[in-house]
Amino acid sequence: MISSTAVIVIGGYFSFQGIFGKPDNDYSVFPVAKGEVIQNVSVTGTVIPAKQIDLQFENQGKISRIEAQIGDEVQAGDILVRLNFSELSAQLQANYAALDIAQAKLDQILAGNRPEDIQVYRTAVTNAEVEVSNKEQALTDVQTDADSDLKEAYEDALDTVKSAYTSADKALLITFARIRSEYFNGNNQLALNVKSKETAAKNDLSAAKEYLKAAEVDSVYSKIDLALDKMESAVTSIRSALAYIRSAMDDPSVSNSVSSSDETSIDNERTSIDDELVNLTSAEQTINSIRVTNQNNINTAQSNLDSAETALEKAKNELALREAGPRQSDIDLAQAEVNQARANITQVQARISKTILRAPVAGTITTVEGEEGEIASVNSTIVSMISAGSFQIEANVSETEVAKVELQDRVEMTLDALGPEEKFVGQIIKIDPAETVVSGVIYYKVTSVFDSEDSRIKSGMTVNLDIQTDKRENVLYLPYYLIKERNGDKYVLVLENGEVKERTIETGIEGENSVEITQGLSEGEEVIMEQE
Repeated sequence: MISSTAVIVIGGYFSFQGIFGKPDNDYSVFPVAKGEVIQNVSVTGTVIPAKQIDLQFENQGKISRIEAQIGDEVQAGDILVRLNFSELSAQLQANYAALDIAQAKLDQILAGNRPEDIQVYRTAVTNAEVEVSNKEQALTDVQTDADSDLKEAYEDALDTVKSAYTSADKALLITFARIRSEYFNGNNQLALNVKSKETAAKNDLSAAKEYLKAAEVDSVYSKIDLALDKMESAVTSIRSALAYIRSAMDDPSVSNSVSSSDETSIDNERTSIDDELVNLTSAEQTINSIRVTNQNNINTAQSNLDSAETALEKAKNELALREAGPRQSDIDLAQAEVNQARANITQVQARISKTILRAPVAGTITTVEGEEGEIASVNSTIVSMISAGSFQIEANVSETEVAKVELQDRVEMTLDALGPEEKFVGQIIKIDPAETVVSGVIYYKVTSVFDSEDSRIKSGMTVNLDIQTDKRENVLYLPYYLIKERNGDKYVLVLENGEVKERTIETGIEGENSVEITQGLSEGEEVIMEQE
């Protein structure tokens, strides 16, 4: 639906023949103009006797002030409850600032660029190039440091493996072998078990020694990793063997012959082996930690370089745009940003208006829920009242349309019994949160009231409602039938230097006969429709 002035503009098209070399065809030309586009949801409802009206906020918020009390007589539009809107107020100021920025950008594009302005962008490119160079060097430095730190960690790890081997060799081949030979050289089960532990530990140590030799010959990280792993296994095996022989020394069959000095020797070797095992584990953890730290540092440096390169590319593009002068697409985009900023302001203003709960009709307050400082929940009744009027209107809105409807939306109504010339005005006072299923189709019940009633209105009468869900003023629009669509993209046919060309556009709300144009066209351009 559009205003009457918009209708007049749409009606002002004219026809011509042969402009495309097709003298047998007619083409209608529509100048793109500004006007008002109103989005309506049209439904049919029924007049019912007035019920208690439960009023809720559409958005959650903290109650800042309650201005109505139980028993108060109120008039339509009286303020009942206010919510705190300080955050929305700050957001509104931010949106005004964003509008100023968008408008300044548009003004700058329209005015063109001065030489000193272009120099600013050239300087920005130079600075961005320096920043990229700095970030490249920083990445190189981080990679160099990472290599150096990891190399040092592996060198230390190799030294740790060597030290562990020396301690293990002494513990197993000298101390363990001597104690076993002295106390467990027989064929009894205890001696055989000690010998078995020794053999297993020797085999593990021998295998670890081979990996150590390989790492010493070729100190690549993978070989040092293997040497670390094998030596850790060997040291663990020796640790187990030492623990076993120390326990065996307390066996009654030998304990009386075991000297305290030999017990101390085994205990010392166990302590030494435990230390080496800790050192091996620590070396492995150090390598893993350095790898993680190095990767994080490299990732950060790479990310910084990527950001700097992106900033450089953006600076170059900005300079190229400024040197090339404003393009129509730039102007259209800047204008769209201004329009978007204005729409954001309107959106926040609408949200602020919803922090005030007003009486939809004249009546008497029956219930006031909540107190100042409490949180008002969405769709939770805050105030209930009895209307001074006699009737309400209930209507079902389909699930595809109900999201467009909001409390306090203006409603224009006609009644079948009174004819289409008798028009009434009201507003939406309730939207049921629960669905109603009618013949397998999901609807949501909405309730509206008349701003003023008529004695001719009776309960049960059929009402035709046009719910005004959105309204845009002073916007570009076109008749809906001029807009074509292909693969999800909308476009129109325009005249450019006497030739027909397709122009991709973006649209906003849709009225009864027209569609808002948000991007792709400018006021005064001519859109055509070929007559079949």
